[in-house]
Amino acid sequence: MSQLIANFYWIGYVLLVLYWIAAIVVIVAEDREPTVTLLWILILVLLPGAGLVIYFFAGRDWKRIHARQRWVKDLRALREPFLKPFYARYRAYSDATLAAYHGTSTERLIRAICTERGNGPLPVNDLAIWPSGAEYFPHLIDDISRAQRSIHMQYYTWERDELTTEICAALTERLEAGVEVRILNDFLGSLRYRKDQLEALKVAGARVGSDMMQFGRINYRDHRKITVIDETIGHTGGLNIGQEYIDGGAKFPSWRDTGMRFTGPAVGELQKLFADRWYEVFRENLFSPRYFPPADTEVVEHPTMVHVVAQGVEERWSSSSRAHEIAISGAQRRVSLQSPYWVPDPTMLDVFINAALSGIEVRFMMTGLPDKRLAYQAAESYWEPVLRAGGHVYLYMAGFLHAKTIVVDSTVSAVGTMNLDIRSLRLNQELMVWIYDEDVARRQEEIFEADLEKCVEVTLEDIASWSAFRRFRDSASRLGSNLL
Repeated sequence: MSQLIANFYWIGYVLLVLYWIAAIVVIVAEDREPTVTLLWILILVLLPGAGLVIYFFAGRDWKRIHARQRWVKDLRALREPFLKPFYARYRAYSDATLAAYHGTSTERLIRAICTERGNGPLPVNDLAIWPSGAEYFPHLIDDISRAQRSIHMQYYTWERDELTTEICAALTERLEAGVEVRILNDFLGSLRYRKDQLEALKVAGARVGSDMMQFGRINYRDHRKITVIDETIGHTGGLNIGQEYIDGGAKFPSWRDTGMRFTGPAVGELQKLFADRWYEVFRENLFSPRYFPPADTEVVEHPTMVHVVAQGVEERWSSSSRAHEIAISGAQRRVSLQSPYWVPDPTMLDVFINAALSGIEVRFMMTGLPDKRLAYQAAESYWEPVLRAGGHVYLYMAGFLHAKTIVVDSTVSAVGTMNLDIRSLRLNQELMVWIYDEDVARRQEEIFEADLEKCVEVTLEDIASWSAFRRFRDSASRLGSNLL
């Protein structure tokens, strides 16, 4: 009997050693940053059971997994031949934009995005930005009510309240008029809200789905906000579908956010992003002239040029994050940024510090009334190095600040969905619309200046007054940054 037990021990030991070898080989072969590689090896070796679970949800390299899936190849075979002539129609506008910024840091930004995304900036006929949900949502609802052919909506959170009631009523009326309606929401982001209104839309003829439902991708979210109407009108920005995005809900006295609407050929970029996610969920091909701006779409004499810069965990270049890094590093005078959260990766933190050290006025604004206490505590641990380098950190105190914007040198600006935290920078599906227009950039700076009046500035003296416990708590909070 004792010999049998000894044999079991030896078998278990051999299996454990084989597991250790396999784990080390798999992690090393992923070619990640050395510190990240060593961390995962340590977790998998010291915690054979729990470590595998943690790695399964939060550690696998989805760039490689995604590329090997058959449906991805099928999607590319549908998408790329369709989009190539679409982009070719507007090549002259793209070339003219590059020529206009020749020799500037903006040219460098545009060229990088062109290389990463495979296309140049596209023209916009009409572009509007609103700094609140109260101003923005009436325009969205009006566009929905006027739709004649199709309505495509993709949101991280679709709540159940007064606003969703109004939007669903408008969608139902359009369904009865024969308009196609497709709605996609993030599974986890919308999980806690009742679905009776969306179910009623299904009964009325809409197609409704949830994105990122795969068990192994629960840590990776679809954080984009997109509406495309009649293939000619596009909406995006920081606003999800919910009443709290108008009035702050029960938790906040107000809600500060940014919504965007534009028309023209660039709407095709939002449709492309929707079509990509829709294909993964439903395997329905939306890469058709029926759903994209037609070849005879009119372009105004002096259009605004924009780049829709998107990223996801499976994409090679993390284009949205990289565009921020290139734009900040190329600034000559001032960078103004807004994000509700501030948990940067090492590269983004270095870009902020480098810009501040070189004499650029770096102004970062985040919410001072947090919805996630742990994320706010983690953010506090990153303020000091930016302040010591000469940057500025402002806390918005009038309500919850949810806007995601950047303005560089009063020349270029961007509005979108990407927060400046690890989740958005490395894990989520995100998008930012980069706008190459000085008038729009100045308008964005005016909004930023108005927000400053509702802020308090964080100083090194403030940080020096913190207790040792607070400092340790903040440092501990950042350990879970990719789960915040």
